[in-house]
This record gives sequence, C-alpha cells and structure tokens, in this order.
Amino acid sequence: MLSSREPLRSATLENVIKVEAAMDEADIDVYAEFREWMADQNDGLLSWNLHERLNFHHGVLTYSLARNHRTSLVWGMLEWIRTHAPGSYGLFYCYDDEDHMNRDAYGRKPTMDFDNVYRVHRLKGGVIEELPDPFFGQVYGDLFPVHPFDRAVDP
Repeated sequence: MLSSREPLRSATLENVIKVEAAMDEADIDVYAEFREWMADQNDGLLSWNLHERLNFHHGVLTYSLARNHRTSLVWGMLEWIRTHAPGSYGLFYCYDDEDHMNRDAYGRKPTMDFDNVYRVHRLKGGVIEELPDPFFGQVYGDLFPVHPFDRAVDP
C-alpha cells in the first residue's frame, strides 16, 4: 500500500531525496489512516497484517478472509486502498460461489457465469479490474471433483 508516486515524474537528481522523503511521510500517514479505518470496520471474517517495511518493500498488506463474496468487507477495503493509496498495486483472487445470484448487480451479460471459477482482481494505477484467472480454471470439475449432490442425474 503506497501513497502516490506521481511526484517522481518531475523529480530531478537535485531534489529526488526530498521527494522520496515526502513520499515516505505520506506513506506513514496512509498506513495510520488505513489502520484506523480497518479498526472501525470490526469484521471478524477478515484477517489482515500490514508490514510498513518488509525486506526493502513498503506497505505490504496480506490478508485472508472467510468469505470473499461481493458483500464482504474486502471490497470496501480494496476501494479504500484504491482511493487513499493510489500508488498501490496487487492481486486479489476471488471465488464467489454466489456469483450467479447477483449477476445483474455486476452489470454482466446473462450468459456470464463465474460461480465455479476463480476471478483475479488487479489493483494498478488506481484502477481495480476483474480478469479471468489463467491458473486454476474451474473450481469443481478441475481443482476438486464435482460433489455427488451437484452431479447431473441421468433420467
């Protein structure tokens, strides 16, 4: 999680140290604001850890959650990061087995059905994009066998 890196575009060799110091201060402010915002959310299903400095990286956020459905706090958290920490980037994998129930809310075509696949959400340049997952494929039928309750019954 990073504050804006735009000041680097106009930095020169003469002022880059000051520009980087200002960005470091802005990062510290973002980390404090994020911790405060998360404390106010009080969601026991989302476990997170923010490393302000980790092996030459700054603002490394790791999290896991019991539910990553579209109603989960994680979506609000990603939106907070997108708007308050525009230098941030990362990936979020989502398996929403309730996707078919809310398809209209996501503005999808009736033929789109993502309730049996992982979707990748990429945060980059202040934009969150939903993309197909190139690695796992279908959850049931590829990663796991289809449960007997979900198998088609031959008449």
